[in-house]
Amino acid sequence: MLTQLLTLITLSQPSSILIQGGQVIDGSGSRARLADVRIVGQKITAIGHLKPRAGDHVISAKGMVVAPGFIDAHSHVDGWLLSDPVAESQIRQGITTSVIGQDGGSAFPIKDAFKRYEARHVALNIASFAGHGTIRGKVLGKDYKRNATPAEVAKMARIAGQEVADGALGLSSGLEYEPGRFGSTSELVAMGKSVGQKGGIYISHMRNEDNSVLKAIDELFTIAKQGHLGAQISHIKIGSARVWGKAPEILAKMAAAEKTGTYITADVYPYTYWQSTIRVLIETQDYSDRKQWEKGLEDIGGPAHVLLGNYGPNPAWKGKTIAEISQMTGKDPVSVCQEIVQATAGGGKDKEETVVVTAMSDKDLDKFIASPRIMFCTDGQRGGAHPRYAGSFPRILGVYVRERHVLSLESAIRKMTSFPAQRFGFQRRGQLKKGYQADVVIFDPKKVLDKSTTKDPEAAPVGIEDVLINGVPVLEQGKPTCKTPGQVIRRVVRLR
Repeated sequence: MLTQLLTLITLSQPSSILIQGGQVIDGSGSRARLADVRIVGQKITAIGHLKPRAGDHVISAKGMVVAPGFIDAHSHVDGWLLSDPVAESQIRQGITTSVIGQDGGSAFPIKDAFKRYEARHVALNIASFAGHGTIRGKVLGKDYKRNATPAEVAKMARIAGQEVADGALGLSSGLEYEPGRFGSTSELVAMGKSVGQKGGIYISHMRNEDNSVLKAIDELFTIAKQGHLGAQISHIKIGSARVWGKAPEILAKMAAAEKTGTYITADVYPYTYWQSTIRVLIETQDYSDRKQWEKGLEDIGGPAHVLLGNYGPNPAWKGKTIAEISQMTGKDPVSVCQEIVQATAGGGKDKEETVVVTAMSDKDLDKFIASPRIMFCTDGQRGGAHPRYAGSFPRILGVYVRERHVLSLESAIRKMTSFPAQRFGFQRRGQLKKGYQADVVIFDPKKVLDKSTTKDPEAAPVGIEDVLINGVPVLEQGKPTCKTPGQVIRRVVRLR
């Protein structure tokens, strides 16, 4: 009878995975150590020198690094994840959690969006901000190109607070885009106060990322300080040659803010070019002003630095620079830019337009990547021409760690894992530690590298062999398993 009971107990226990013989980098910043990792169900149950047990599924990690799953601090997978839940482009990078609802745009209401992800079952863990632009649109409707009234601001603040109460991480804004650009600083402070009272933080694509970047950062600091909440700069960059070299000044501002009790962090992707709409090349919406276009093109090094990633009205222009299109058509670069704006006015599938613009300094980018206050992101969108969508995390490991030694491997892993987990309030994630969720990445530190380019933006990286999410393998020996064990991560702790 005892034998039968023991057999029943054994059969009822969850299966065990033993990752054996790898260099464990646990995400805390501590140095790598040779160790084994045991996973039972969704949890890490032991780390050390472990022997296989009967029934173990053993993964050999000899010569590999075993690390916590990577957290993409600024993601746009919400544009397609429900229709492609396997998320191959992300899991191949080692990403196990994506933070969505960025740039002021989010699903609304957030509680219903979370239910859709849980019902659909997706590979990735998902957490989300509530979008300022989305909320502004709900309250002001089509009449958004103005200051909001006090009553409207109060309503937006109530909605933002409720979204955080329902699990959003905080409030995101996209102040370079419509409708967010029409929101005043005081409007954002009021919404920030409501969000902060519920334990959320503020994250922002600021009003400017080039010539007026320092002024934009000061606004973010004001919103955080007066709103009594922490803040994060989205995809931090200095996108104009006129202000290159200001990275140390920006980092000093962030450190000074923390000394006064306002905790400011940032995320960054590892490329000297960005992707957005051509409209952001000028600082106003007066697209007929040729002098503004001339100045905008000059600031980023000329029309050869602007690559048209998508262009619905004339797909033949896709993949060409403004300089090349100018030569093809016989039109000057400013006229080409203005034609693109006119042809895509109003939006719609046949009027899509994106540009990839080379405008940042390697020296500034290196300082941002190395900073302990800055984590990593993709900011990638499917269908665009920017390689960050499929290559950001392997590029950090291959180029900035192995090839250029901008930061150590242990530091890079901390900035991909425990740092964002702590910043966003994820409980029991972001480290390889007993009792933590088993989000795990196994990669070859000698081979890991991005392969995506502007000509082939979805090319898969190399060197990442195995990925587990909540204890379930989603990538095995470099091949997707098509399993979808992702979970929704709701805000549950107060953030700084």
